[in-house]
Amino acid sequence: MVKRITLLAIVLLAFTVSSYPAYAHITPISWGFPVFIQNSSLTGLQTQMQAASDIENVNIGFNGAGFGGLLGGAFPNIGQFSHQNALASALAFADQRQSTIFAYPYLSIGGAPVPGMGFL
Repeated sequence: MVKRITLLAIVLLAFTVSSYPAYAHITPISWGFPVFIQNSSLTGLQTQMQAASDIENVNIGFNGAGFGGLLGGAFPNIGQFSHQNALASALAFADQRQSTIFAYPYLSIGGAPVPGMGFL
């Protein structure tokens, strides 16, 4: 009789355990992370210089030319000297920085209010 009661208790316990629905509280697991990070920078320095010089010298003399000896010595000498300089300088500086970060969306499985793996 004790064997029957024990067997009936085990069968009743097995039926009771199997009648409850199976569930579990799963902490969510997330997948997804940055897959592309790019940092670039460009620095440019440009300098230009230009120099120009112009030197001109002209001497014109009328001594003894043209009208014979009567008026030949009356005309003066003509002389002209010209000196021009030009200097130009330019300096340009450029600095450019760019960052690109690409990540695909993560997949979260589970019902907790805070996702796992630190993704909020």
